[in-house]
Amino acid sequence: MGWRLTLAAIATACLAMSPVAAAQSGALPSDGPYLFHQEDGSVIAKWVSEGKLEEKRFAAGAAIELPQFADLIGKHLQLRKHEPEPAVWQMPSRLLAISDVEGRYDNMRRFLTANDVVDAAGCWTFGKGHLVCVGDFVDRGNKVTETLWMLHRLAREAKAVGGRVHFVLGNHEVMMMGGDVRYTAPKYKIVAGMLGVPVPGLLGLDTELGRWLRSRNTLVRIGDMLFVHAGVSPSLSKTKIDLEAVNADIRRVVGKRPDTIKDKRLLGLAWHPHGPLWYRGYFQKYTDLSSAYFGPRPTTEQIDQILERLGAATIVVGHTKVERVTSVFGGRRVLAIDIPWTDLDKVRGILVEGERMHVVDARGKRAPLVVK
Repeated sequence: MGWRLTLAAIATACLAMSPVAAAQSGALPSDGPYLFHQEDGSVIAKWVSEGKLEEKRFAAGAAIELPQFADLIGKHLQLRKHEPEPAVWQMPSRLLAISDVEGRYDNMRRFLTANDVVDAAGCWTFGKGHLVCVGDFVDRGNKVTETLWMLHRLAREAKAVGGRVHFVLGNHEVMMMGGDVRYTAPKYKIVAGMLGVPVPGLLGLDTELGRWLRSRNTLVRIGDMLFVHAGVSPSLSKTKIDLEAVNADIRRVVGKRPDTIKDKRLLGLAWHPHGPLWYRGYFQKYTDLSSAYFGPRPTTEQIDQILERLGAATIVVGHTKVERVTSVFGGRRVLAIDIPWTDLDKVRGILVEGERMHVVDARGKRAPLVVK
């Protein structure tokens, strides 16, 4: 791609707090479950309940039944190999997109309930609709595990009735799996220590959630809308982008520390500031801050060229915080939807029904998307 790598090598994972230190600090976390796949095909489920580590082994091929976690993982979880999904889909009758939940499970569940994606029990009620999660559902918050398991379960429930949950990878998923846990809540350092794994090991290649995340896409086009966590830069879009190839290339390095990736092209895709997981060049405040690092900011003509190469009319991004659903470059060319989930009253998503596009809130109230 002709990119010059400017990122420094990411430091290794932070040392996990020992159970003794956790007890002395008065921290008694509860978290889980974590499902660890074993070489013989069996699965060991581990979880922490008020500071106490518990576990249960399941024979190869057996359904995972953990009644205390049934609302998260389902009553009978039959594990399957995770295959990558297509990058291109037809537009469904209904589509809801949200971004950057960052472990705020309670707020996410309330939002999905208010917008009829799930019922009061948290089960899928969106029929053949599609839920698009535009990256960064891990880090910062204290309910990352719950967030991921709910989406893991909803993906299965949706698929069973003809719907879909698209989990688009964000930079924080790739960071956490790749050893950069600077933004991971302290709770998970305690939990990792109790489980006997480094913090990235909570989403390791031997875990069910880690395997699921490693099979996800980075760019997904649904109808004429392209969903990508950070954006598609002119550097990435010099030629017509093969979405399937870019997704496959990024999956090749997800979970690897950046200083171990020898292929500079793959390293750039997953870790460069102009890559689809990190790009902030759409936003003037960042290109003003450092045009060399974040920019230069594309022209409207360049955005139109990118859209044409993508076969899209709209790019939907998270990653960069905005106060409201924001149109960038005029019309619906680029829509930014990363509104912090720390304040549920301010959170918004976008709902597409046919030709109509609405902004929706945590009460289920909708308003037509108005752009200039």
